[in-house]
Amino acid sequence: MAFDNLPPSKPAPRRAKNAPIFCVGWRAFVHWPLRGQTLMPVPLNDASGKPLVNDLLDGQQVEIVSWQPRSREGLLYQIRRVADGTEWWIGAQYLRREAVFSSAGEPAASAARR
Repeated sequence: MAFDNLPPSKPAPRRAKNAPIFCVGWRAFVHWPLRGQTLMPVPLNDASGKPLVNDLLDGQQVEIVSWQPRSREGLLYQIRRVADGTEWWIGAQYLRREAVFSSAGEPAASAARR
């Protein structure tokens, strides 16, 4: 039995295999380098997709509180900013292990694990 009335299926886009993985309790740094642009907070959304107001900037130290798997978008991490204890959910692509991000795009500094 053929289903000619259905559109051809498309495979789901795969998340990058080089995305960073963090354990609960580890320290990480916000990754949002805007070279030559004005400082803007990291784009964060709530569960319904609405933008959240925040003041997370590149290089701020955070602690991983928990994580949530998301098949297409990759991992989400609940983070707590070390400076004041505020918490948000953030995508793995907005985190890095190193405190400093070099201008060549290569991470530079030691790992920020506990």
